[in-house]
Amino acid sequence: MDSAKLTLRPSKQVIELAHRIAAEEQTSITQMFTAFILARGSQNMRKRIPIGPLTRSVSGILKVPDGWDYKSEIENILDEKYGIKQ
Repeated sequence: MDSAKLTLRPSKQVIELAHRIAAEEQTSITQMFTAFILARGSQNMRKRIPIGPLTRSVSGILKVPDGWDYKSEIENILDEKYGIKQ
């Protein structure tokens, strides 16, 4: 990926915090900034995907109990159908 220079002017406290986090994560501030921007960009892409009319019409009709663990439910279904536990 081509790189270019970007100048930011955060406060000294933010700069110090960024240096500490980068040291703890064994990465650079540039890599942290890049990862943050890419993650935010992918979140925004998901938000822009339109929901189809069928999906919109059925959303909210299923009520699940508080604390329902869908991962556990999927595991049980897979085990029952295929004898597979993840």
